[in-house]
Amino acid sequence: MNIRAFLIIGFAFLSTALAGPGDTHYVKTLQAPIHAQPSSDSEVKFIIAIGRKLIEFERNNGWIYVGVDKSGGKDGWIEKSKVSNTDPDGLKY
Repeated sequence: MNIRAFLIIGFAFLSTALAGPGDTHYVKTLQAPIHAQPSSDSEVKFIIAIGRKLIEFERNNGWIYVGVDKSGGKDGWIEKSKVSNTDPDGLKY
């Protein structure tokens, strides 16, 4: 592996490893359920659309407890695989 590839992989890993409370995420799927607990079997509190900005509060085994930006206090758990660090649709909410 050349040094450039090594650095790119290293930075990608480091940015994921350092993610935590206060970080901003965006929904990357067309729609994503926000659950009451960090489990796909738990109650779905509401559905959120692609591009919505989320603020991270906590992590638990592949789930992120988030607050929905500018939503008046909506919060819940979303699967980590459904979020991105970049806004996928470029819209501003």
